[in-house]
Amino acid sequence: MLNTLGSFIAYNAENFPDKPAYIHPNGTLTFAQFNARVNQLINALTALGMKKGDRLGILSTNQLEMVEAYGAAEKGGFIAVPLNFRHQASDVEYVADNAELFALIVQDEYSHLVEGVTVANRFSFPGTGQETCSYERLLASSSAQEPEVLSEPDDMVYMMYTGGTTGRPKGVLLDHRGQIENAKSTMADAAFGSNDRLLTVMPLFHIGGKNFTTVHFHRACTNVLVPSFNAAGILTQLSEENITCVLLAPTMIKMLVDELDGRPFAAGCLKNVYYSSAPMPVSLLRQAIKAFGPVFMQFYGLTESGPSGACLRKEDHQPDGTQREQRRLMSAGRAMAYNEVRAVDDAGRALPRGDVGEICIRAEQVMRGYWRNEDATKETMIDGWIHSGDLGYVDEDGYIFVVGRKKDVIISGGENIYPREIEELLGHHPAIKEVAVIGVPDEKWGESVAAVVVVNDGHDLGADDVIEHCRQNLASYKKPRQVHFREALPRSSLGKIVKTELRDEFWAGHERKI
Repeated sequence: MLNTLGSFIAYNAENFPDKPAYIHPNGTLTFAQFNARVNQLINALTALGMKKGDRLGILSTNQLEMVEAYGAAEKGGFIAVPLNFRHQASDVEYVADNAELFALIVQDEYSHLVEGVTVANRFSFPGTGQETCSYERLLASSSAQEPEVLSEPDDMVYMMYTGGTTGRPKGVLLDHRGQIENAKSTMADAAFGSNDRLLTVMPLFHIGGKNFTTVHFHRACTNVLVPSFNAAGILTQLSEENITCVLLAPTMIKMLVDELDGRPFAAGCLKNVYYSSAPMPVSLLRQAIKAFGPVFMQFYGLTESGPSGACLRKEDHQPDGTQREQRRLMSAGRAMAYNEVRAVDDAGRALPRGDVGEICIRAEQVMRGYWRNEDATKETMIDGWIHSGDLGYVDEDGYIFVVGRKKDVIISGGENIYPREIEELLGHHPAIKEVAVIGVPDEKWGESVAAVVVVNDGHDLGADDVIEHCRQNLASYKKPRQVHFREALPRSSLGKIVKTELRDEFWAGHERKI
């Protein structure tokens, strides 16, 4: 029965054995070959003592080994824990230790990020295959026969770590049953078939990139894995690989539009460009439609929602439509199939259409909770509804408009950046009296990090000093791109810094204040 993610691996191997499953930088793997390698990995890890429910860490770009590790979790009953290679070593170490990994598979290029991780079983790639801890040597040590331990629908399969505004990252637990329901919901709205070909360039450690890979795998689509984004290279691959579907962040779409420099994209095979992870400026969306045609679909959700929530479908992208239709380009679309989306007040009561509140999502695929964090689970998931932290409203036609963020999160180039972490770091700088970190408009990244700083008397501090201090202590993408100095920061009657007042200064005249 096709009731777990792993069952689709075996099904595709049986029914499409010679069809390419993954095209990757080093070659092609058919569905039968992929199933065999996943079986080898499961059997090898089982021989080491790995059991159902144990956590398997993965630190990699979009490589074949990463999808194989995911496959081993999906079919072997393990829980996949993807690690973010863009993070500092301290962040990676925290996640790895918090998850209590049984095994860790690491791309050589990022081995320095896990030097401090305590894990008994660590395997690296690519290597020569002769090293004691080689991934290929691990696979070669076992058979490709079907494993005895199989997953069940209610088993947890992914633990995706997401940051928080008031503490360490939290592990979001997702199960097989929910992820299959999520696939059904996405397929109902995305409308693609088994002859489609997906380009995966969004990082697979994010739920977005993994979601679309999973969904297209369910239809036995061929998937082209791209380890890193390069605008000229992506345009070439879209044409040469006959790509029909691709998921992109808005910042990637802007780079592609800039690369085309006014020229239309010539390849006629592209039919679905999914975009998510950050707001899309309407001006950019108009340029993109002009360059690529009516192929765009926006997906809105979050890791905790599994991730489906809402979709702005192709037919909703009407840049030359009525005023009402054009206004919808600013929305996140309507609730996806089998999903409920609403705005609620602070007491959790559903609000009338048009009233701003917190956007909440309820569906079969939402998380089962945070890993060993009951308090945070109760705060985020109430009566089956996931509270997104986004502020918005649902209009009279059911379209969801996001107007701000209840949680103090900055989204830059598809990456979530949490100001509290940066503020904590800068707050310990001897020259800084107080600081507020906010998101400001950025043409390339959608939003970028800005630090608004009050300097202590008697100290001399420049913008470059602030940025360099952050660069040495944080992942590069988290450092401020702008630093603004003030005599004082605006405060409420309770003494809290009023960030909305700071943001208003930078967002005046922009389409969205988020």
